Amino acid sequence: MIVSLASIPTDLIEMVESKTGEKIIVYNLDEDKNETMRALSEAEIAITWSSPIRNGVFNNCRYFKLKWLFSLTVGVENLPFADFIDKGIIVTNTRGLLGPHVAEQTIGMMIAFSRRLKRCFENQLKRVWEQGLPVDELTGKTLCIVGAGGIGSEIARKTKAFDMKVIGLKRRSEALKYFDEVWGMEELGKALGLADYIVLTVPLTEETYHLIGQQEFKLMKRSSVLINMSRGDTVDEKALIAALYEGRIAGAGLDVFHEEPLPPESPLWGMDNVIITPHNAGNSPYLLGRAMKLFAENLILFRQGSPMKNIVNLESKY
Repeated sequence: MIVSLASIPTDLIEMVESKTGEKIIVYNLDEDKNETMRALSEAEIAITWSSPIRNGVFNNCRYFKLKWLFSLTVGVENLPFADFIDKGIIVTNTRGLLGPHVAEQTIGMMIAFSRRLKRCFENQLKRVWEQGLPVDELTGKTLCIVGAGGIGSEIARKTKAFDMKVIGLKRRSEALKYFDEVWGMEELGKALGLADYIVLTVPLTEETYHLIGQQEFKLMKRSSVLINMSRGDTVDEKALIAALYEGRIAGAGLDVFHEEPLPPESPLWGMDNVIITPHNAGNSPYLLGRAMKLFAENLILFRQGSPMKNIVNLESKY
């Protein structure tokens, strides 16, 4: 049985059924939690967004018959990994599908800082004409992408159109298309000191928790801008706020936060040098269609016993 905890349009369910010959049954946790959990415990395959994972729906997976979990998001850091490993449950995600729209939002933030668009919008509301407002260019600037995976590579590909120098960071140094250089994570401090824009696209793990903190902000240029498209806790938010207040960095574009929704009392809301988006960089009207096409392909591979796409390494947690 295939159970979906995500609401999926009928046309996409029919697409999967026509390609695979298998039925998907959609359940709503909010409407009938008991019936949904009963079905989930009997399911061989489950489809979910991140919120049921985050809310502990799979914490009792050792009592489930589950063999494969398909996450419609990339991050699965709240899964009970030890139990999934013990049960031999396969987890796949949508890695690579979010690249186009996350890259667009990232570049949008970079342009907004470079061309002072937030100030221009504020001036528009006040009917102020500030033609002499100092602005800048992305051309010739250095971009450091911390997390040179699928999303990072798509950001790199698109930013090359702006004639930027792109440095990537990942676990091991290697040559990658669209990057001028790719270094190991041990070179983080060096890269931060060179970058005009720092973009975070790493998964949240024990190693990346507070990857950017007080010491890292001290290494950055005062003119640099930090953009976080990964998870809020990859940055020490208190250290970030201090760095912004003290002028250690010029600004921050934030799509993710330690606590979400971002509390009204957070000082980040009122900072002129901060752009906030509500963790929506991964949203796209086309994402679910792409995801269900991937699911159909993987379902065929799963039934064949063939290697599947986008398998999450449960030991590494991404």
